[in-house]
Amino acid sequence: ACRARSLNNVKIHEIDLMTDDLPAVDYDFVWCRWVVSFVSDPALLIRKLARVMPKGSLSIFHEYGHYETWRFLPRLPMQERFREHVIATWRESGGEPDGAARLSELLADNGFAIRSTRPHVFCLRPRDYMWQWPATFIEIYLPRLIQMGRIDQSFADQVRAALANAEKNPNALMITPLVLEIIAEKL
Repeated sequence: ACRARSLNNVKIHEIDLMTDDLPAVDYDFVWCRWVVSFVSDPALLIRKLARVMPKGSLSIFHEYGHYETWRFLPRLPMQERFREHVIATWRESGGEPDGAARLSELLADNGFAIRSTRPHVFCLRPRDYMWQWPATFIEIYLPRLIQMGRIDQSFADQVRAALANAEKNPNALMITPLVLEIIAEKL
């Protein structure tokens, strides 16, 4: 995509953030969206960033701050149970659904100063385009939970039915998981 747009100043590096060194290049900024929540050692990631980021560069994070904010109104108990399974599986695999929880401390400990923070949480109705973000995740993650042996097909069918009913209700609301935006400058 970069070549098609003649963006010759963009380099893409595919690396394992936990085992590989970050490329030593002249960074203006890094953007991490839902990265801290899924790496096994967020402190290591921030230490690596601190080593390669030049003074004055920015690190921008969009990380879940309180995943349990994700809910429907009226409540969908099956979605809440689904959410609990999601949280458990992420933690069991070494991630942390509330990845932003320690981020401000980790950044400060590694020579960054927080320049701004902003919560991103949305209250959506079925007709809102953004409704598809969490709704699609449900559809994608249910088969994974079945494959992992955490739920059975009956559970998945109940979650899908509850979601379908919510989507038919013009008064239904979905509150998205809280995503915290943190912009930090390397000192």
